[in-house]
Amino acid sequence: MIYTLSCGPTPDPYDYYVSFFSPYTKGSGYEPFYYTALTNFFGDPTPSEETANVADWQDYAGKGVTGKDIRECIYTYPKEQLSAIAEGSAALPDSVKQNTFAQFLGKEKNREAARYLLFAKSCEPAVTREDQWSAPKRNNAQMAALYTEGMELRDKVKDKEIRDRYSFQLIRLQHYSAQYREAVTSFDQLFGGKEKSSLVYYKALALKAGGLYHLEDSVQSAYLFSRVFEKAPSLRLSCFTSLMWTNTSMEQVYPLCKDSREKAMVAAIYGFTNAEPDVAAIRRVYALDPASPALNILLGREINKLEDAYFSPLLGEGQTDMVGIRDESPGEKTRMLAKLNELQMVTDDLVQKGKLKDPDLWRVSSAYLSYIRKDYPAAAQQLAAVRTKDPEIKDQWEIVNLLVNINQQKTIDSAFEAKLLPSLKWFDTKTAGIGNYWDRAWDGSDDKRFAFGKIYRNLLFAILAPRYHRQGELVKESLIRGRCDSLKMNDYFVSGETSLDQINNDMNPATLIRLKEFLHQPGKTPYESYLAGFFPKGINLDQAIGVSYVRIHDFGNARNWFKKAGPGALAVSFQVFHEQLQDFGEDTAVASYTKEITQLQFCERMLQLQEKMKTAPVPAKVYYDYATALFSISYYGRTWYFVKDYRPSTLWYSPDCDKDAFEKQYFGCYAAESYYAKAAQASTDKEFKARCAFMAARCSQKRAAGREDRNQYIHASINNRYFPLLAGSYGQTKFYQQAYNQCSYLRDYVKSTRKK
Repeated sequence: MIYTLSCGPTPDPYDYYVSFFSPYTKGSGYEPFYYTALTNFFGDPTPSEETANVADWQDYAGKGVTGKDIRECIYTYPKEQLSAIAEGSAALPDSVKQNTFAQFLGKEKNREAARYLLFAKSCEPAVTREDQWSAPKRNNAQMAALYTEGMELRDKVKDKEIRDRYSFQLIRLQHYSAQYREAVTSFDQLFGGKEKSSLVYYKALALKAGGLYHLEDSVQSAYLFSRVFEKAPSLRLSCFTSLMWTNTSMEQVYPLCKDSREKAMVAAIYGFTNAEPDVAAIRRVYALDPASPALNILLGREINKLEDAYFSPLLGEGQTDMVGIRDESPGEKTRMLAKLNELQMVTDDLVQKGKLKDPDLWRVSSAYLSYIRKDYPAAAQQLAAVRTKDPEIKDQWEIVNLLVNINQQKTIDSAFEAKLLPSLKWFDTKTAGIGNYWDRAWDGSDDKRFAFGKIYRNLLFAILAPRYHRQGELVKESLIRGRCDSLKMNDYFVSGETSLDQINNDMNPATLIRLKEFLHQPGKTPYESYLAGFFPKGINLDQAIGVSYVRIHDFGNARNWFKKAGPGALAVSFQVFHEQLQDFGEDTAVASYTKEITQLQFCERMLQLQEKMKTAPVPAKVYYDYATALFSISYYGRTWYFVKDYRPSTLWYSPDCDKDAFEKQYFGCYAAESYYAKAAQASTDKEFKARCAFMAARCSQKRAAGREDRNQYIHASINNRYFPLLAGSYGQTKFYQQAYNQCSYLRDYVKSTRKK
């Protein structure tokens, strides 16, 4: 037996449930703590540490020096280049001479800054490691020498900012030499106990916090990490991780806080650790500091948690095109609804108290929660109370207002479509130029636009497409899906079926013909023209209509449409008329079957076979070939792709399949079985009759009962109704022996009858 470990598609941890509430609204700097249940952190904070450092240097250098040049000089110039700049060498490359920061450093009065950067470049290899998977190997002698050199350089410097930067390097050298007590003492001595606003100050303070942790003063360490967390956004991710390593509680840290505002930040940090819906952190932080910016993040997290656990599965109910990550029990849904109601009550209560930093964001949030609860009048009332001029909050207001308006509309008619069009075009302005998801900028500059892209996609596939489907307007549904596809943000775990999927796999001939006629008709409304303009260009509707007719075994109409499609658009088979004795293999050219059979040629052959069936006596081979072709284009056949463009391995026959004409044959193989039986009756050759009986048995076995119960399924498969005929009437044929050797169900049946 061979055991195979394999992995299939996995959800995008930043896009795996339907969301209409952007975590980026008033959340800058807290990006790692936006909600996702599938990874430890959502993203990197803004600004990044590199960006914050460049900004500090730009403030130091003043006008005339660009951030781009500072970044290039600090992070790309080698040590030798910095040394030449610090020495005022004239032998510099033209690119360096043109760098505004290099020009600044080259001036005599700025040589202290240049020498510092040269020293920092020397320190970097000693305190970092290239291999993150291995323990660092520290050269303590080298770090001691650098420390001595740094102290000498610092003592000669008059510029306070450059002295602070040297102080940071010295503390860092001590810290990474495991001289934790000395590092703590150095911080207190070198920075004089006075809080500063620079990045290097907070990086040094974080080193002190780390030193205290190693000295087993975990509570003091946690407190200092919380201070750096609040004051230095670029360091939040590392400080949060370090604070969690202290293994302390917020109750232990509170006594060290100087005021309620500091306590509120501690409460928020611990609140970010909770992945379950819970308003306790919001209550705690508000009680300590109603204006805390962390409240917006905590609110967004709670809304996104409920979208994940409650709203997204709720939207997915009854939609076969939408893949749900969670499959909640009724009891869990009731619990989540209670959490939703609780969050709404807290949100409304805090808005009423009037002390929030961004009250209009909370009003919009309350409206969205009312929308989720399907209380549309309440949502509209809450939206009407918003008076913000903040562009981020106004954007979220527009989204919630649109959702409420759509759901208050009983029928999406042409009048409402005219009102809807400006909103769709508004989304276009928010998503312009984002391109493919994987081509986005990874520095975070595209994140907000991609958030709008996901919300627009969700609006199209999860709200508008189902509405048109329920109205029976399948052409409009297809247009909506086409617009959704054009965003290039489809995700299997969220949006499920694309317009191409719908056209190639689900639409019936009449709907596809209406779609083709609509796309070519003049006089469309502006709304219809907008959607039609995004319809996928690569779809051959003639071929798709032909396939839809093949699905219902209308080979005459299929042939006519395939003729219009053109030969280059048609799929090709080699073995569609070749019997398939086992459930594996592909329809490719083999020794006996090298001739291509297009979908058009297939239909013409099927029509020829149908004509021959009209004149008695019908040759057994006619029935057999017809049955074989029907089996070949079933779910189990090699040529399944003549009727579908995707065949998942998780589907199978169920009694519900009989309700749909296509699925009844695709999964149930009724017609194929019937024609195999007719072929057997029309023949006098026992070898051929045995072959027909076995193929009929294969068709029948596809409908074996009890797939949820392994034992019941095996029992039904062994007791196939054709096995007594095979074993009894054709047991002496060569084909029977072949079938007996390859089919374990047949062998088990024969063995069970022998025991009796």
